[in-house]
Amino acid sequence: MKPFPGTVTRQGQGGRYTLTDEQKEWLRQWFPVTENRRLVKASGLTSSTLHRLARDLGLTKSEKGMKAIKRRQAAHIKRMCEKNGYYDSLRGKAPCEAAHEGTRRMWQEIREGKREDPIAIMKRKNPRRYRQLMKHKSEQRKETIIRERMRMKWGLPRKTRLAIVVMQPYTTSQICHRCNALKKGYILADTCSEGSGHRYMIYYDSETKRSQRFEMNCVKDGFRIEEWQFD
Repeated sequence: MKPFPGTVTRQGQGGRYTLTDEQKEWLRQWFPVTENRRLVKASGLTSSTLHRLARDLGLTKSEKGMKAIKRRQAAHIKRMCEKNGYYDSLRGKAPCEAAHEGTRRMWQEIREGKREDPIAIMKRKNPRRYRQLMKHKSEQRKETIIRERMRMKWGLPRKTRLAIVVMQPYTTSQICHRCNALKKGYILADTCSEGSGHRYMIYYDSETKRSQRFEMNCVKDGFRIEEWQFD
């Protein structure tokens, strides 16, 4: 692209920018086939002024020019992705050290208050896109948890540090024994998670109508019968 001829002048104080015949010819030649950011940088105009001048001259991007612009943009994006390690992450490789260093520097500046969190900026300027991002992240987290639970179930090595508790459902007979225990006055703990220690415990106190046969069946089904200790 040839250099922009001269500088753009205003019509009077606070007036609009005007172009000379040579500048108009330059814009007619390069606007249809060149990215706007390059035109702005070369001419010193603002983006809005460039669009107004092009509209006044009846200029639009040509079909051939748009194809060339898209090719250059794709090549630029590819170079940036290769540089920051994006393609390596898709191929299952660890990002390069430069990518790690850039990420660490960004979050350090955010913690120090030198720059705003990109997610906070998106939430303020584009709420719709922010909601889409949060929905996507939520779906990704659910999929990750499901996969980690399957790995734990089949004894495969974990790939994340998520605190995941695999809940084994009660069998039909265990559900019946728990219901009958409540009817007879036995005490069941409020929580039945794997880590609570009360999942397979059935307690009794002085008011419980105990049945030796019922308790034996509960023990055969995996439960333990103990006396309730009042604090």
